[in-house]
Amino acid sequence: MPLRPVGFIGTGIMGLPMAQHLAAAGYPLKVYNRTSAKAAPAEGFGAQIVASPCEAATDVRVLVTMVTDPDAVFGLMKGRDGFLASPTPGVTWIQMSTLDIQSVLGFARKAAAKGWRFIDCPVTGSKKQVEAAELILLAGAEEKDLQDMRPLISCMGKTIVHAGPVGAGTALKLCMNLIVAQMTTALAEAVSLGEATGVRPKDIFEVLRNSPALDCGYFRIKEDAILKQDFSPAFSLANMLKDVRF
Repeated sequence: MPLRPVGFIGTGIMGLPMAQHLAAAGYPLKVYNRTSAKAAPAEGFGAQIVASPCEAATDVRVLVTMVTDPDAVFGLMKGRDGFLASPTPGVTWIQMSTLDIQSVLGFARKAAAKGWRFIDCPVTGSKKQVEAAELILLAGAEEKDLQDMRPLISCMGKTIVHAGPVGAGTALKLCMNLIVAQMTTALAEAVSLGEATGVRPKDIFEVLRNSPALDCGYFRIKEDAILKQDFSPAFSLANMLKDVRF
């Protein structure tokens, strides 16, 4: 029996490669994005592009949302074209956007009222990690719900951390993004101070590499970009500010 499609809403920097990994694993996809041009590349890996969130959630077993913020999720769910208008029963909604805890709990209640299951599963990692399917997936869910969805979720990353019930995945993600924000700020400020005082940035990184306490993968990832002054986005400052405020 062929697999029922997976609905996937949100094909930005993170969502598009996540959807592609699902397709590569054999899951048929129905894809929707508010800016239709960003969904178009999904046709290249066999996804069906649909015209509304409702259509993305119709005749599917699973619906994945990977969008910017709570307002975006709310806008996609409401109204006759929203995904909660889907007539399909028993869908598992896997919410993978980084949101605030109260919004996630509210969305879980809406899913339960419709008879859907809900998994809170934001991700940690950025452009390079998502493209390599090396994200860490931070799940807040009932154990049985997570076990049922583990094969599908695993396609999008390398590790699933079950943080606890719904809301715990988002809480863990906010903890992790606070660490990333602080590390990024410290590194950028240190390089700026070095340049202002005549210290070469490469010497800062040499010290970091040789320090047992300070050497870490994140600083190594950023070294090449900073030394080349290549500041193309792997994750937007606007979204990081959103997460820190949450």
